[in-house]
Amino acid sequence: MKARDVMSAHRVWACAETSNVRNVAEMMADHNVGSIPVLDDEGRLEGIVTDRDLCCHVIAMGRSSTLLVREIMSEPVQTVHPDASLEEIESLMRQYRIRRLPVVDDDMRLQGFISIGDLACHCAGPTEEHELVSVLEKVSGPARL
Repeated sequence: MKARDVMSAHRVWACAETSNVRNVAEMMADHNVGSIPVLDDEGRLEGIVTDRDLCCHVIAMGRSSTLLVREIMSEPVQTVHPDASLEEIESLMRQYRIRRLPVVDDDMRLQGFISIGDLACHCAGPTEEHELVSVLEKVSGPARL
Protein backbone atom coordinates (compact mmCIF):
# COMPACT_ATOMS: atom_id res chain seq x y z
CA MET A 1 0.00 0.00 0.00
CA LYS A 2 1.24 3.49 -0.91
CA ALA A 3 0.65 7.03 0.37
CA ARG A 4 -1.79 7.70 -2.48
CA ASP A 5 -3.94 4.80 -1.24
CA VAL A 6 -4.42 6.12 2.29
CA MET A 7 -4.16 9.91 1.98
CA SER A 8 -7.07 12.30 2.31
CA ALA A 9 -7.09 14.36 -0.85
CA HIS A 10 -10.61 15.72 -0.92
CA ARG A 11 -10.56 17.42 2.50
CA VAL A 12 -7.49 19.66 2.26
CA TRP A 13 -7.64 23.38 2.95
CA ALA A 14 -4.69 25.73 2.57
CA CYS A 15 -3.60 29.31 3.09
CA ALA A 16 -0.96 31.75 1.84
CA GLU A 17 1.95 33.00 3.95
CA THR A 18 0.27 36.42 3.99
CA SER A 19 -2.88 35.08 5.71
CA ASN A 20 -3.30 36.15 9.31
CA VAL A 21 -3.32 33.61 12.11
CA ARG A 22 -6.91 34.38 13.11
CA ASN A 23 -8.15 33.36 9.65
CA VAL A 24 -6.11 30.16 9.84
CA ALA A 25 -7.48 29.36 13.31
CA GLU A 26 -11.03 29.94 12.02
CA MET A 27 -10.30 27.65 9.06
CA MET A 28 -9.10 24.92 11.44
CA ALA A 29 -12.24 25.30 13.56
CA ASP A 30 -14.61 25.41 10.56
CA HIS A 31 -13.14 22.26 9.00
CA ASN A 32 -12.21 20.43 12.23
CA VAL A 33 -8.54 20.01 11.27
CA GLY A 34 -5.35 20.47 13.27
CA SER A 35 -3.07 21.82 10.55
CA ILE A 36 -3.24 24.04 7.50
CA PRO A 37 -0.60 23.88 4.76
CA VAL A 38 0.93 27.15 3.56
CA LEU A 39 1.19 27.27 -0.24
CA ASP A 40 2.87 29.71 -2.62
CA ASP A 41 1.07 31.24 -5.61
CA GLU A 42 1.73 28.12 -7.68
CA GLY A 43 0.42 25.66 -5.09
CA ARG A 44 3.82 24.53 -3.78
CA LEU A 45 4.16 23.73 -0.10
CA GLU A 46 6.12 26.38 1.81
CA GLY A 47 5.27 25.53 5.39
CA ILE A 48 2.51 24.37 7.69
CA VAL A 49 0.60 25.92 10.57
CA THR A 50 -0.52 23.52 13.27
CA ASP A 51 -2.81 23.98 16.24
CA ARG A 52 0.37 23.71 18.34
CA ASP A 53 1.97 26.60 16.40
CA LEU A 54 -1.05 28.76 17.21
CA CYS A 55 -0.97 27.79 20.86
CA CYS A 56 2.77 28.10 21.45
CA HIS A 57 3.71 30.97 19.12
CA VAL A 58 0.64 33.17 19.34
CA ILE A 59 -1.60 32.57 22.35
CA ALA A 60 1.07 31.62 24.91
CA MET A 61 3.22 34.58 23.87
CA GLY A 62 0.31 37.05 23.87
CA ARG A 63 0.82 37.91 20.21
CA SER A 64 -1.82 39.48 17.98
CA SER A 65 -4.25 37.43 15.93
CA THR A 66 -3.40 39.71 12.99
CA LEU A 67 0.10 38.24 12.89
CA LEU A 68 0.98 36.83 9.47
CA VAL A 69 1.25 33.09 9.02
CA ARG A 70 4.81 33.38 7.68
CA GLU A 71 5.91 34.50 11.16
CA ILE A 72 4.77 31.31 12.90
CA MET A 73 4.58 28.57 10.27
CA SER A 74 6.67 25.47 10.74
CA GLU A 75 9.31 24.96 8.07
CA PRO A 76 10.85 22.98 6.55
CA VAL A 77 8.00 20.49 6.37
CA GLN A 78 8.51 16.75 6.39
CA THR A 79 6.66 15.33 3.38
CA VAL A 80 6.18 12.12 1.46
CA HIS A 81 5.67 11.38 -2.22
CA PRO A 82 2.41 9.69 -3.31
CA ASP A 83 4.43 6.51 -4.01
CA ALA A 84 5.89 6.35 -0.47
CA SER A 85 5.33 3.08 1.37
CA LEU A 86 3.45 2.80 4.64
CA GLU A 87 6.74 1.86 6.28
CA GLU A 88 8.31 5.13 5.14
CA ILE A 89 5.28 7.11 6.33
CA GLU A 90 5.28 5.43 9.73
CA SER A 91 9.03 5.92 10.08
CA LEU A 92 8.78 9.68 9.40
CA MET A 93 5.86 10.03 11.80
CA ARG A 94 7.80 8.26 14.54
CA GLN A 95 11.09 10.05 13.92
CA TYR A 96 9.66 13.57 13.73
CA ARG A 97 6.65 13.03 16.03
CA ILE A 98 4.23 14.00 13.25
CA ARG A 99 0.50 13.34 13.41
CA ARG A 100 -0.30 14.72 9.96
CA LEU A 101 2.03 14.28 6.99
CA PRO A 102 1.65 16.22 3.71
CA VAL A 103 1.84 14.26 0.47
CA VAL A 104 3.50 16.25 -2.33
CA ASP A 105 4.46 15.58 -5.94
CA ASP A 106 7.93 16.08 -7.44
CA ASP A 107 7.28 19.85 -7.71
CA MET A 108 6.24 20.13 -4.02
CA ARG A 109 2.60 20.63 -4.99
CA LEU A 110 0.27 19.40 -2.28
CA GLN A 111 -1.62 16.23 -3.19
CA GLY A 112 -3.16 15.40 0.19
CA PHE A 113 -2.47 14.54 3.83
CA ILE A 114 -1.98 11.36 5.78
CA SER A 115 -3.03 11.42 9.41
CA ILE A 116 -2.78 8.85 12.15
CA GLY A 117 -6.52 8.36 11.60
CA ASP A 118 -5.96 7.61 7.91
CA LEU A 119 -3.45 4.93 8.88
CA ALA A 120 -5.87 3.47 11.43
CA CYS A 121 -8.59 3.17 8.78
CA HIS A 122 -6.25 1.10 6.61
CA CYS A 123 -4.94 -1.35 9.20
CA ALA A 124 -5.50 -4.79 7.76
CA GLY A 125 -3.86 -7.18 10.19
CA PRO A 126 -1.83 -7.66 13.37
CA THR A 127 1.43 -6.41 11.85
CA GLU A 128 -0.10 -3.16 10.62
CA GLU A 129 -1.90 -2.65 13.93
CA HIS A 130 1.37 -3.19 15.79
CA GLU A 131 3.14 -0.58 13.64
CA LEU A 132 0.30 1.90 14.12
CA VAL A 133 0.49 1.46 17.90
CA SER A 134 4.23 2.12 17.71
CA VAL A 135 3.68 5.32 15.70
CA LEU A 136 0.93 6.52 18.03
CA GLU A 137 3.05 5.87 21.12
CA LYS A 138 5.97 7.81 19.66
CA VAL A 139 4.06 10.88 18.49
CA SER A 140 1.94 11.03 21.65
CA GLY A 141 4.60 10.38 24.26
CA PRO A 142 6.55 13.05 26.11
CA ALA A 143 9.18 14.87 24.08
CA ARG A 144 12.78 14.23 24.95
CA LEU A 145 14.67 17.44 25.50
